[in-house]
Amino acid sequence: MTRIVHLSDLHFGAHEPDLIDPLLAAVEAARADLIVVSGDLAHRGTPGQFRLAKAFLDRVPGPLLCVPGNHDLPHWNPLLRVFGPYRRYHRAAGPEMAPVWQNADTLAAGINTADRWQWKRGYVSDAQRAKLSETFATAEDRSRVLVMHHPLEHAALSVDPLMHGAKDTLATLTEAGVQVVLSGHVHVSYSGPFRDAPGVLFVQAGTALSTRRRGEANGFSLLDLSADHAQVTIHRAGRTGFEPVVVDDFQRHDGAWQRLPSWAA
Repeated sequence: MTRIVHLSDLHFGAHEPDLIDPLLAAVEAARADLIVVSGDLAHRGTPGQFRLAKAFLDRVPGPLLCVPGNHDLPHWNPLLRVFGPYRRYHRAAGPEMAPVWQNADTLAAGINTADRWQWKRGYVSDAQRAKLSETFATAEDRSRVLVMHHPLEHAALSVDPLMHGAKDTLATLTEAGVQVVLSGHVHVSYSGPFRDAPGVLFVQAGTALSTRRRGEANGFSLLDLSADHAQVTIHRAGRTGFEPVVVDDFQRHDGAWQRLPSWAA
Protein backbone atom coordinates (compact mmCIF):
# COMPACT_ATOMS: atom_id res chain seq x y z
CA MET A 1 0.00 0.00 0.00
CA THR A 2 1.11 3.56 -0.74
CA ARG A 3 -0.02 6.59 1.26
CA ILE A 4 -0.13 9.97 -0.52
CA VAL A 5 -0.93 13.37 1.00
CA HIS A 6 -2.57 15.49 -1.68
CA LEU A 7 -2.30 19.26 -1.24
CA SER A 8 -3.48 21.79 -3.79
CA ASP A 9 -4.05 25.49 -4.38
CA LEU A 10 -1.86 26.96 -1.64
CA HIS A 11 -2.15 30.45 -3.18
CA PHE A 12 0.59 32.15 -1.18
CA GLY A 13 -0.20 35.84 -1.29
CA ALA A 14 -3.90 35.14 -0.71
CA HIS A 15 -3.52 32.54 2.02
CA GLU A 16 -4.38 31.97 5.68
CA PRO A 17 -1.06 32.36 7.57
CA ASP A 18 -2.47 30.84 10.76
CA LEU A 19 -3.13 27.55 8.92
CA ILE A 20 0.47 26.94 7.80
CA ASP A 21 1.74 25.32 11.00
CA PRO A 22 -1.40 23.22 11.58
CA LEU A 23 -1.27 22.02 7.96
CA LEU A 24 2.37 21.00 8.23
CA ALA A 25 1.65 19.25 11.52
CA ALA A 26 -1.18 17.27 9.91
CA VAL A 27 1.01 16.35 6.93
CA GLU A 28 3.76 15.13 9.25
CA ALA A 29 1.27 13.14 11.34
CA ALA A 30 0.02 11.35 8.21
CA ARG A 31 3.44 9.67 7.73
CA ALA A 32 2.88 9.50 3.99
CA ASP A 33 5.14 7.89 1.43
CA LEU A 34 4.69 10.90 -0.85
CA ILE A 35 3.40 14.47 -0.58
CA VAL A 36 1.81 15.85 -3.75
CA VAL A 37 1.11 19.52 -4.50
CA SER A 38 -1.12 19.84 -7.56
CA GLY A 39 -0.47 23.46 -8.50
CA ASP A 40 -1.12 27.10 -7.63
CA LEU A 41 1.69 27.58 -5.15
CA ALA A 42 1.43 31.35 -5.64
CA HIS A 43 -1.57 33.61 -6.14
CA ARG A 44 -0.21 36.04 -8.74
CA GLY A 45 3.17 34.48 -9.48
CA THR A 46 5.25 37.22 -7.83
CA PRO A 47 8.76 36.71 -6.41
CA GLY A 48 7.58 37.36 -2.85
CA GLN A 49 4.78 34.84 -3.12
CA PHE A 50 7.15 32.18 -4.42
CA ARG A 51 9.55 32.89 -1.55
CA LEU A 52 6.70 32.10 0.83
CA ALA A 53 5.90 28.97 -1.16
CA LYS A 54 9.51 27.80 -1.08
CA ALA A 55 9.70 28.33 2.68
CA PHE A 56 6.62 26.13 3.02
CA LEU A 57 7.84 23.41 0.66
CA ASP A 58 11.19 23.31 2.45
CA ARG A 59 9.32 22.33 5.62
CA VAL A 60 7.28 19.55 4.02
CA PRO A 61 8.42 16.21 5.48
CA GLY A 62 9.30 13.42 3.09
CA PRO A 63 9.37 13.06 -0.71
CA LEU A 64 7.58 15.81 -2.64
CA LEU A 65 6.05 15.82 -6.13
CA CYS A 66 4.92 19.24 -7.31
CA VAL A 67 3.38 20.56 -10.54
CA PRO A 68 2.48 24.14 -11.50
CA GLY A 69 -0.97 25.66 -11.81
CA ASN A 70 -2.27 28.58 -13.81
CA HIS A 71 -1.71 31.02 -10.93
CA ASP A 72 1.98 30.12 -10.92
CA LEU A 73 2.43 31.98 -14.22
CA PRO A 74 3.47 35.67 -13.89
CA HIS A 75 0.29 37.70 -13.71
CA TRP A 76 1.69 41.23 -13.88
CA ASN A 77 4.70 40.67 -16.17
CA PRO A 78 3.61 39.80 -19.74
CA LEU A 79 7.16 39.59 -21.09
CA LEU A 80 8.21 37.11 -18.42
CA ARG A 81 5.00 35.20 -19.03
CA VAL A 82 6.04 34.71 -22.65
CA PHE A 83 9.80 34.23 -22.38
CA GLY A 84 10.29 32.79 -18.89
CA PRO A 85 6.90 31.69 -17.58
CA TYR A 86 8.23 29.20 -15.00
CA ARG A 87 11.43 30.93 -13.91
CA ARG A 88 9.98 31.95 -10.54
CA TYR A 89 8.18 28.64 -10.07
CA HIS A 90 11.45 26.74 -10.57
CA ARG A 91 13.10 28.70 -7.75
CA ALA A 92 10.44 27.45 -5.35
CA ALA A 93 9.67 23.95 -6.62
CA GLY A 94 12.75 22.88 -8.57
CA PRO A 95 13.42 22.33 -12.29
CA GLU A 96 11.17 19.35 -13.02
CA MET A 97 8.04 20.01 -15.06
CA ALA A 98 7.16 16.33 -15.45
CA PRO A 99 8.35 14.85 -12.14
CA VAL A 100 8.25 11.12 -11.46
CA TRP A 101 8.33 9.32 -8.11
CA GLN A 102 8.15 5.61 -7.48
CA ASN A 103 8.44 2.98 -4.81
CA ALA A 104 7.89 -0.77 -4.83
CA ASP A 105 4.10 -0.38 -5.14
CA THR A 106 3.37 2.85 -7.02
CA LEU A 107 4.61 5.06 -9.83
CA ALA A 108 3.40 8.67 -9.67
CA ALA A 109 3.99 11.12 -12.52
CA GLY A 110 3.25 14.83 -12.80
CA ILE A 111 2.29 16.88 -15.84
CA ASN A 112 2.12 20.64 -16.39
CA THR A 113 -1.35 21.68 -17.58
CA ALA A 114 -0.89 25.46 -17.23
CA ASP A 115 -0.94 27.43 -20.49
CA ARG A 116 1.04 30.67 -20.74
CA TRP A 117 -1.24 31.98 -23.52
CA GLN A 118 -4.38 32.05 -21.38
CA TRP A 119 -5.12 32.57 -17.73
CA LYS A 120 -7.48 29.87 -16.51
CA ARG A 121 -8.02 27.12 -19.03
CA GLY A 122 -5.41 24.36 -19.12
CA TYR A 123 -3.82 22.46 -21.99
CA VAL A 124 -2.18 19.08 -22.60
CA SER A 125 -0.31 18.54 -25.85
CA ASP A 126 0.13 15.42 -27.97
CA ALA A 127 3.80 15.36 -26.96
CA GLN A 128 2.88 15.40 -23.27
CA ARG A 129 0.45 12.53 -23.74
CA ALA A 130 3.09 10.51 -25.57
CA LYS A 131 5.55 11.15 -22.73
CA LEU A 132 2.99 10.00 -20.17
CA SER A 133 2.46 6.77 -22.07
CA GLU A 134 6.23 6.15 -22.09
CA THR A 135 6.52 6.89 -18.37
CA PHE A 136 3.66 4.65 -17.27
CA ALA A 137 4.88 1.86 -19.54
CA THR A 138 7.78 1.45 -17.09
CA ALA A 139 5.46 0.91 -14.10
CA GLU A 140 5.24 -2.88 -14.56
CA ASP A 141 2.83 -4.18 -11.88
CA ARG A 142 2.88 -1.00 -9.77
CA SER A 143 -0.14 1.27 -9.32
CA ARG A 144 -0.13 4.28 -11.64
CA VAL A 145 -1.00 7.79 -10.39
CA LEU A 146 -1.07 11.04 -12.41
CA VAL A 147 -0.80 14.49 -10.80
CA MET A 148 -2.10 17.55 -12.66
CA HIS A 149 -3.60 20.92 -11.79
CA HIS A 150 -6.66 21.17 -14.06
CA PRO A 151 -9.39 18.54 -13.76
CA LEU A 152 -10.28 16.28 -16.67
CA GLU A 153 -13.97 16.26 -15.79
CA HIS A 154 -16.45 18.59 -14.14
CA ALA A 155 -17.54 17.04 -10.85
CA ALA A 156 -18.09 18.95 -7.62
CA LEU A 157 -17.93 22.39 -9.25
CA SER A 158 -17.71 23.77 -12.78
CA VAL A 159 -15.96 27.15 -12.91
CA ASP A 160 -14.24 27.02 -16.32
CA PRO A 161 -14.50 25.09 -19.57
CA LEU A 162 -12.57 21.82 -19.45
CA MET A 163 -8.99 22.21 -20.53
CA HIS A 164 -7.95 21.65 -24.13
CA GLY A 165 -7.13 17.99 -24.72
CA ALA A 166 -9.08 16.68 -21.71
CA LYS A 167 -10.93 13.97 -23.66
CA ASP A 168 -7.80 12.74 -25.45
CA THR A 169 -5.81 12.80 -22.21
CA LEU A 170 -8.38 10.69 -20.39
CA ALA A 171 -8.28 8.18 -23.25
CA THR A 172 -4.48 8.06 -23.02
CA LEU A 173 -4.63 7.41 -19.29
CA THR A 174 -7.09 4.57 -19.77
CA GLU A 175 -4.83 2.96 -22.36
CA ALA A 176 -1.82 3.40 -20.06
CA GLY A 177 -3.57 1.68 -17.16
CA VAL A 178 -3.56 4.71 -14.87
CA GLN A 179 -5.63 4.05 -11.74
CA VAL A 180 -5.81 7.49 -10.09
CA VAL A 181 -5.66 11.16 -11.17
CA LEU A 182 -5.00 13.83 -8.53
CA SER A 183 -5.96 17.40 -9.43
CA GLY A 184 -7.11 20.71 -7.96
CA HIS A 185 -7.96 24.12 -9.47
CA VAL A 186 -11.58 24.54 -8.41
CA HIS A 187 -11.05 24.69 -4.60
CA VAL A 188 -13.62 21.96 -3.92
CA SER A 189 -12.87 18.35 -2.92
CA TYR A 190 -14.31 15.35 -4.74
CA SER A 191 -13.54 11.67 -5.33
CA GLY A 192 -15.13 9.15 -7.65
CA PRO A 193 -14.59 7.25 -10.89
CA PHE A 194 -14.52 9.33 -14.06
CA ARG A 195 -17.88 9.07 -15.82
CA ASP A 196 -16.21 8.43 -19.18
CA ALA A 197 -13.41 6.26 -17.78
CA PRO A 198 -14.61 4.24 -14.75
CA GLY A 199 -11.27 2.46 -14.50
CA VAL A 200 -9.64 5.75 -13.44
CA LEU A 201 -10.36 7.29 -10.04
CA PHE A 202 -10.71 11.09 -9.96
CA VAL A 203 -9.48 12.66 -6.70
CA GLN A 204 -9.81 16.43 -6.54
CA ALA A 205 -8.42 18.31 -3.54
CA GLY A 206 -9.86 21.53 -2.19
CA THR A 207 -7.66 24.48 -1.32
CA ALA A 208 -5.21 23.85 1.51
CA LEU A 209 -4.50 27.49 2.43
CA SER A 210 -6.27 29.96 0.12
CA THR A 211 -8.71 32.56 1.37
CA ARG A 212 -10.71 31.91 -1.81
CA ARG A 213 -12.90 29.11 -0.48
CA ARG A 214 -15.94 27.80 -2.33
CA GLY A 215 -18.35 26.49 0.25
CA GLU A 216 -15.99 24.29 2.26
CA ALA A 217 -13.21 24.83 4.77
CA ASN A 218 -9.55 24.65 3.79
CA GLY A 219 -8.39 21.08 3.54
CA PHE A 220 -6.43 18.32 1.88
CA SER A 221 -6.89 14.70 0.82
CA LEU A 222 -5.13 11.59 2.07
CA LEU A 223 -5.00 8.67 -0.37
CA ASP A 224 -4.27 5.10 0.70
CA LEU A 225 -3.82 3.08 -2.47
CA SER A 226 -3.30 -0.59 -3.23
CA ALA A 227 -3.81 -2.56 -6.44
CA ASP A 228 -7.57 -2.95 -6.07
CA HIS A 229 -8.54 -0.62 -3.23
CA ALA A 230 -8.40 3.13 -2.64
CA GLN A 231 -9.38 5.07 0.45
CA VAL A 232 -9.65 8.86 0.28
CA THR A 233 -9.82 10.70 3.61
CA ILE A 234 -10.74 14.39 3.48
CA HIS A 235 -9.14 16.55 6.16
CA ARG A 236 -10.51 20.02 6.85
CA ALA A 237 -9.40 22.90 9.03
CA GLY A 238 -11.18 23.28 12.36
CA ARG A 239 -10.61 24.75 15.77
CA THR A 240 -7.87 22.27 16.66
CA GLY A 241 -6.14 22.08 13.28
CA PHE A 242 -6.76 19.84 10.28
CA GLU A 243 -8.88 16.83 11.15
CA PRO A 244 -10.31 13.94 9.09
CA VAL A 245 -14.00 14.47 8.37
CA VAL A 246 -15.06 12.12 5.54
CA VAL A 247 -13.72 8.77 4.30
CA ASP A 248 -14.53 7.55 0.76
CA ASP A 249 -13.79 3.91 -0.07
CA PHE A 250 -13.43 2.44 -3.56
CA GLN A 251 -12.91 -1.11 -4.78
CA ARG A 252 -11.63 -1.98 -8.25
CA HIS A 253 -13.57 -4.81 -9.89
CA ASP A 254 -13.26 -5.94 -13.52
CA GLY A 255 -11.15 -2.88 -14.28
CA ALA A 256 -13.63 -0.33 -12.91
CA TRP A 257 -13.73 1.55 -9.61
CA GLN A 258 -16.85 1.05 -7.53
CA ARG A 259 -17.79 3.31 -4.63
CA LEU A 260 -18.28 1.60 -1.28
CA PRO A 261 -20.27 3.20 1.55
CA SER A 262 -18.61 6.38 2.84
CA TRP A 263 -18.53 7.37 6.49
CA ALA A 264 -17.66 10.25 8.77
CA ALA A 265 -14.13 10.01 10.12
